[in-house]
Amino acid sequence: MHKSILLIVLVVCASLLGACAQFESKRGVEVNWQDTVTNELVNGTSTRKDVLALLGPPSQIIALGDETALYYLFEHSEGEGLVLIVYNRMQINTRYDRAIFFFDENDTLSEFATRVYGADES
Repeated sequence: MHKSILLIVLVVCASLLGACAQFESKRGVEVNWQDTVTNELVNGTSTRKDVLALLGPPSQIIALGDETALYYLFEHSEGEGLVLIVYNRMQINTRYDRAIFFFDENDTLSEFATRVYGADES
């Protein structure tokens, strides 16, 4: 009888050591370069000052000889996990929303591209 009680206690303790986990992480420049904002920008006309006024400081400034680029990045990760004594499982979904704006030697916008993932995309 003592062995069965000990076994029950061990099973209960082992089950209490297992857990589920969820997390969410967001890093970078908040996403505000959707079409409503970038529709205001025109290649060959808009300037670096215009982009900075609309979007704020970038994640990174890249020097490319006579040209420069402003790079905006936003990382969003979500995950779930199951943590047990013998078996662990984690599933992490990370997406990178990004935008890059290229400027010539006169700080005039020459080209730009953006990618913002929807909430249901991965």
